[in-house]
Amino acid sequence: MLRQSGHTSRPSATPVFFRLGQSTDKKAFEDLLASGEVAFLYDEIEGQLKELVKCLHPAQKLSAADYEQKIRQHLDGRPADEYGVWVYFPWNRKMVHLLDEAEFVTVRTNRNRYKITDAEQQALQTRIVGIVGLSVGQSIALTLAMERSCGELRLADFDTAELSNLNRIRTATYNLGLPKTIIAAREIAEIDPFLKVKIFSDGLTRDNIDTFFDDGKPLDLLVEVCDGLDIKIISRFKARSMGIPVVMDTNDRGMLDVERFDLEPDRPVLHGLAGDLNPEKIKDLSNEDKIPYILKMVGADTLSTRMKASMMEVEQSINTWPQLASSVVLGGAVTTDVVRRIFLDQYHQSGRYYIDLEALVGDGTATTGNTARDYAQEAPAPIDIATMEAAMSQLPPPGQAADIPGSTLQKIADAAIAAPSGGNAQPWKFYYRGGRIYIFHDRYYSYSLLDHKDLGSYVSIGAAIENISLQARAEGYDTEIQYFPLKDNRTLVAIADFSPAPQGSSRQEVAAFITRRLTNRTVSERVPLPPSAYEDLEAAISDYQGAKVHFITEPAAIQQLGEVLATAEMLRMLHPRGHYDTFVNELRWTPEENEAKRDGMDVATLGVSKAETLALKVAADPEAISFIRSVDGGKGMKKIARKAIAGASAIGIVTMPHHTGLDYLNTGRAVERLWIEANKAGIALQPFAQYIFLSERANDPEDRELGPEFRQALQQLQEHFRRLVPLPGGEQPMFIFRLAIAPDPEVRSLRRDKVAVFLTD
Repeated sequence: MLRQSGHTSRPSATPVFFRLGQSTDKKAFEDLLASGEVAFLYDEIEGQLKELVKCLHPAQKLSAADYEQKIRQHLDGRPADEYGVWVYFPWNRKMVHLLDEAEFVTVRTNRNRYKITDAEQQALQTRIVGIVGLSVGQSIALTLAMERSCGELRLADFDTAELSNLNRIRTATYNLGLPKTIIAAREIAEIDPFLKVKIFSDGLTRDNIDTFFDDGKPLDLLVEVCDGLDIKIISRFKARSMGIPVVMDTNDRGMLDVERFDLEPDRPVLHGLAGDLNPEKIKDLSNEDKIPYILKMVGADTLSTRMKASMMEVEQSINTWPQLASSVVLGGAVTTDVVRRIFLDQYHQSGRYYIDLEALVGDGTATTGNTARDYAQEAPAPIDIATMEAAMSQLPPPGQAADIPGSTLQKIADAAIAAPSGGNAQPWKFYYRGGRIYIFHDRYYSYSLLDHKDLGSYVSIGAAIENISLQARAEGYDTEIQYFPLKDNRTLVAIADFSPAPQGSSRQEVAAFITRRLTNRTVSERVPLPPSAYEDLEAAISDYQGAKVHFITEPAAIQQLGEVLATAEMLRMLHPRGHYDTFVNELRWTPEENEAKRDGMDVATLGVSKAETLALKVAADPEAISFIRSVDGGKGMKKIARKAIAGASAIGIVTMPHHTGLDYLNTGRAVERLWIEANKAGIALQPFAQYIFLSERANDPEDRELGPEFRQALQQLQEHFRRLVPLPGGEQPMFIFRLAIAPDPEVRSLRRDKVAVFLTD
């Protein structure tokens, strides 16, 4: 058995021609046959001559005798075996007898007429096309060759064929390991050995770009279908400088780009989607820095559902972006059609086009069969003044209420609305009347997967109550809080009554940090904190109704617990309602949207890179997420949380003796106090409480929102959490957060206007 490992010799893609009417060619032909190198000799010249005769006499009905006579006349005494040309393909050791070039082209393109006229076919033979990238590009090159829409092809690609390429590249398994340029050139030569093909097996580089674009004659058109952003930009700047049109196919939704630099010499490259990128700037970009440009160029919003889903699974459950043979072949057809019409002066536009087969040939229904649930319609209506006044009227007025001056009340109001809330939902309304602040829960803003039985909102409202108490003490008032004063109406969460505080009991220093406290998601390197920092934070909440805080400080333990927290975040975003909460209700994608709504989370506050921001934008598509759920994907959604936790100095867990609504209110107070103390000490704090609130829902046997798969996943997560964090008996985890040393974020979350949430008579 003869076994060869790989392709060891320099591969050839150039056929050898023998015209036996020339003595030197005839001897070389005979020597080659004698050497035994030719494994297969195929002589079907008679059939080709018959076709030639048919092409030359299309109106005649020829008999077998007619064909024989006309072929004999055409040969004019020359032996048939010396007529035309013998072509040897060294890579497969085959020798084929063909008509020579002019007659070969006449017969091979005969079926093009009159979609392509003879004059047009002659004109196309003078054209030179350069193709960069030979996945989609191979299909384009072969289609151009079959149609003979050009006379020369220049092919550039640095890669070799791998087994996984064979899902869309037409070649045989014995070509694995060969350069893609060689494979394409051989395929073309076997179809039409007279077509000129020049190959650039190092790909398109700064060193060879001038030769690629002008090797004796300049390109007439560039087809750019490569993956590299730098080559996309560099090649377009070069094409524009030479007035060469560019065509690009992306094989997703049949997207085709046309840039007519021949007609529009000042046209921005990639329709302006490349922004300020140029060949010089692109040299300094990291791979991650390139991603936002790439997604903008291909149109992240217009990608197909499955391509969006696939992007989120790259380097998770798949290696790279998918490509299908059907899409690649379609790209070959569409690109060839456009190239031909550009060359024949039949098409003159620049633009971006979609030949989306799912849209053009479909059932007229959503491709995934999913109908997005409109969670906004399920949310309760905003609480109104009449509802608040009805609740307030059921309570007797305070006995000896302190009359708080207007300027002091404004400071207390500012402190109240500065409290943190999950997703910056701000689930509150405050009403000051008769020396008392009534604190309401406005479920319109907090309706979400995480706010099971209002527990998440209670943490937020508890933080607001703490701020009210701290600011009031700083202004010289003690605060008495009554929780849930109306048994049958938990919309009224609490009332705050005020009385003069004893002298010397001011909390000015703490209150000064209320509006400076912030959520800091900035990712940084891990910096250990001194033991005294943890002692101070523990002491800060020692008087808060049984609240305790535990710190995980060992890097390995942080990483393990971080995986639990990141998984909870992933499950939230994969859940249909959680996805809606995150991407519709919570995230604000533009400064204009952020300013208009003044709630939710500006993506600029997330501490993520531009590439990660765009990945979130892609993840906002509910159909893509639905598909990811169906393939048990989504692990990439852990990435942002993992990065944040990797830089944590510690993970903190606040516990309470129980986990009732009142316990969550007191948790909110304790967390706010701890948060202020951490920020005072220059320590960044970021909540990671999704696990807590999802667990509350998972543990409720009456809940119907999660569904069995998510409930099972969360219960398994709880088992893992309990193994990692064996809390003392009776302590319930109520809130989890990350501590780190990091610079303050440049952007802070906004608050709704005070006049809309803090009402007075």
